[in-house]
Amino acid sequence: MHRFQSVGCVTVILIGQLVVGQTAPAKKTTLVVNGHTAPGVVLQVDGRSYMDIEAFAQTAGATVSLEPGKVIVTLAAPEASTQAATHPTPNLTREFAQAAIAAVSDMREWRGAVSSSIRYGVAAGNWLAPFLQEYQTRSYKSLSEATLAAKTGADQKAVDLLKNEFSNLKQWDSQTQSTIQSLNAEATVNPAAAEADPLRIKISDCSHFLDSMLVSGEFADDPNCH
Repeated sequence: MHRFQSVGCVTVILIGQLVVGQTAPAKKTTLVVNGHTAPGVVLQVDGRSYMDIEAFAQTAGATVSLEPGKVIVTLAAPEASTQAATHPTPNLTREFAQAAIAAVSDMREWRGAVSSSIRYGVAAGNWLAPFLQEYQTRSYKSLSEATLAAKTGADQKAVDLLKNEFSNLKQWDSQTQSTIQSLNAEATVNPAAAEADPLRIKISDCSHFLDSMLVSGEFADDPNCH
């Protein structure tokens, strides 16, 4: 017979032996391992518990092998379903991906409209605000539709990236309009100045990344979308 004790959530079997001259009669009790029972296989003597190690292995779904000076117990590996629950798939749902692609497309058109306003420069002053507002409104609507289509954790993470892209675009739009209205000739007449704008580059790079990620159907992250 062998003595056992619990360490954390793992039961460890220890080799033991009955003590000669025990003061209390031995009694048998039931072993329970993860809900599986084995009646009468545990022998309790003087406050200590002893059991047959093969009986424990059978109850726990484990295997036992004997080597010189060793008793090796191997527990069964976790089931695949348990592992899948612990590590959920990062795949995007098809409905969300389609809505998100439409949102990225609308935001790309908005970005193009801002770039056009830079080329027009000061001459765009009178009609610039309502012209860009139309693109912003359309992008916001498609972003809202993608947000509603998000169902999984991966979808929600992708929504966060879309919202970041929208916020960066809105900031660049506002800065562009302020620059044009301030009649800053260098920034408005020379499109090269806008092409080198770090925020514009960040927005463009994020847009390319989002397109690639959404088409792949699997969530990923990129610093340009933050």
